[in-house]
Amino acid sequence: MKKVILIGCGNIGSRHLQAIAKLKYNISVEIVEPSKSAQSLGKQRLKQIKYDSSNHKFIWYESIAQLKNKSDLVIIATTSHNRINLIEDVLKLGHKRFLVEKIVCQSTTEYKKLLSLMKKFHAKGWVNTNRRYFMAYQKLKNDLKNSKFVQMHVFSTNSGLGTNAIHYLDLFCWLIDELKIKLNGEFLTNKLFKNKRGTNFKEFFGTITGISKQGSFVSLSFFPSKHESFIINIQSEDRLVTIKELIDQGYVNTFQGEKYLKFKFEHTSTLTKKIAHDIFTNDECLLPNLKDSYHIHIELFRIFNRHMKTILNEKPKLCPIT
Repeated sequence: MKKVILIGCGNIGSRHLQAIAKLKYNISVEIVEPSKSAQSLGKQRLKQIKYDSSNHKFIWYESIAQLKNKSDLVIIATTSHNRINLIEDVLKLGHKRFLVEKIVCQSTTEYKKLLSLMKKFHAKGWVNTNRRYFMAYQKLKNDLKNSKFVQMHVFSTNSGLGTNAIHYLDLFCWLIDELKIKLNGEFLTNKLFKNKRGTNFKEFFGTITGISKQGSFVSLSFFPSKHESFIINIQSEDRLVTIKELIDQGYVNTFQGEKYLKFKFEHTSTLTKKIAHDIFTNDECLLPNLKDSYHIHIELFRIFNRHMKTILNEKPKLCPIT
C-alpha cells in the first residue's frame, strides 16, 4: 500500500486528491485540512470521479499533529505564507518526499532554509510547475533539441503574473535546458492588485522579460480583462509554434508551411497521478526539483520586491505572491 499525505484541500488541493484517487494500486491518503468548507469541497470532488473504493482509504485530519504514519509522498497545497515552517514540522515527523505547489515560499532566505532542511533530513522535493507533463510540450522540447536560440512570448488576460509567471518561466527553462535566466520587471504595471487568495497576497500585471546566457529570450505579458486567455508563441530558427491553451489549439509554421499541432490542456486532477506514479516508481519525475527551481524563484522575488519598493517607497520583507 502506498501512503500519501495531502496538506491543504482547497481548490488546488482537492484536484490533487482527485488525481491520487485515480491511482490503480492500494493507497491510503491522509488529508490535513482545518477548514470545514475545504474538507467538504474535497469530499464533493471525490464523488465526482470514479475510483476503486475497496483499496482506497481516506483519513481526514485538522492538524499535522494528528499525522501518524510515514509516507511515500507528501503533497503541500497550502498557500506560500509560512510554508517553510510547515514543511520543517513535517520533515521532523520523518517524511522524506514532497510535491510542493508553487510559489514555494516568499523570500530567498526562506528558500535557502528549505534547501538546507532538505539536505539535513535527506529528503527530496519537486515543484509542481506541471506543464513539463503536457504531451504537446514534451513533443515540442524534442523538436527544439538542436535549436541554438529560442524565443517564447506568452500573452494572457484575466490572470496574474504573481500566480502564473513561474509556470511559463519553468517551461521556457526546460525547453532550452537552462536553469538560470535574468529577468527584467521594468515593464510591470505601476499598480498593485488584489489577490483572490487573501489580503496577505498581491497580484502583478504588465510584462516580464528574461534572457538566458545563450541569448534565448522570453516575455510574459499579462493584463486584466473580463475574459481569460493564454496564447503562447515559441520560435526557433526553423519553426514558429502557436498554442492557445484554453481552447486546445496549436499550430506549427515551418518552411514547408503550416500544420496542426495536437494540444490538450492537462489538469492537476490528472497530472498528479502521473507525477506520483513516477516518484513511487523511480524516486524521480519530470518536474524541477527544489534546487532547480530556486533560480527562477529568487529572480521573481527580486523584480517583484523592487517593483513594490518603487510603488510603496519601502522595501518588503516578503514577496506577497502565492
